[in-house]
Amino acid sequence: MKKVNFTQFFKAGCFVFLMSGLSALHAQNTQIQAKTESTFAKADEDEDGDADRANSMNCGGTERWSVKVLVDAAVSQINFTPVTMTVSQMVALSTPTPSTTMARTAPVETTTYTTNCTITIKKAETDNDYHLVLYDGTHTMIGEIPDPACSAAASSAYVSKYVAARNFIDAHIASGNVSSVNIPPVVVTGVGFIDPPHGQTGAAANNMEIHPIIDIHFQSSTGIEDQGKLLNVSVGPNPFSTTAEFKLNTVLNDLGVVTLSLFDIQGQEVKTLQVPVTSSSQINYTLMKDDLKAGVYLYRFRNNGSILYEGRLMVQ
Repeated sequence: MKKVNFTQFFKAGCFVFLMSGLSALHAQNTQIQAKTESTFAKADEDEDGDADRANSMNCGGTERWSVKVLVDAAVSQINFTPVTMTVSQMVALSTPTPSTTMARTAPVETTTYTTNCTITIKKAETDNDYHLVLYDGTHTMIGEIPDPACSAAASSAYVSKYVAARNFIDAHIASGNVSSVNIPPVVVTGVGFIDPPHGQTGAAANNMEIHPIIDIHFQSSTGIEDQGKLLNVSVGPNPFSTTAEFKLNTVLNDLGVVTLSLFDIQGQEVKTLQVPVTSSSQINYTLMKDDLKAGVYLYRFRNNGSILYEGRLMVQ
């Protein structure tokens, strides 16, 4: 009978046990890491309160979305003559207990507010809203601008105001995320909104927001059109029946790969075209009607993937 070397047998057994344990530990760590990453991704996704997002062709939220974009049944109750308040005064207002299903609540959500403030953070939310943190030197609150190409927002009577406000942000800050905004103080005007707390960046303790923002401009200027100092866009004729001429000039000289997208009144993307760039600062482009049906469209220029400019176009 062959003699068993118990020392070698014991060592081999320990090695197998050790490798098995390490493998199990690695698998466990992998699961924990995946769960952690998923949790952080979920938290970022849910910051604006709606987890069931889609892409830019079918964007928008679900929780009180009609109230956020001013297409709810009570929109006629809003007084659009703005009341001037500081951020500190607004975050001290008495507000109702927030609910994801509540109707527009007077007076806080039927009042239009104007405030002088600085923007400290800008985020592009997963529902395509622009999320701004407004600061008056003491307190912060949230202001949001809906994506005008999203369903319901596209059909809002105030969609042109969303377009203009976002163009201001794109021109002076960026179309993506900016964790430390550095622009002069602004004047923000918009309708009050109460949002249930869910970890939003810059949220007020009373859940008060300006949502949607319908006007924004520098305190030293007279209006939103000041963004034209950096970017000048014209389109004509508008409405058009055969062709429309787009002319775009920017002092930033940063034009690269430019696309033009068209969205219908339901927020569906119907056409995207690559636009030839005349120079790093200029575009001259002729859009053919082709198969476009008569109606109102939102057009969106993107430069190297980032939103450059948005506007409304009517096809006859």
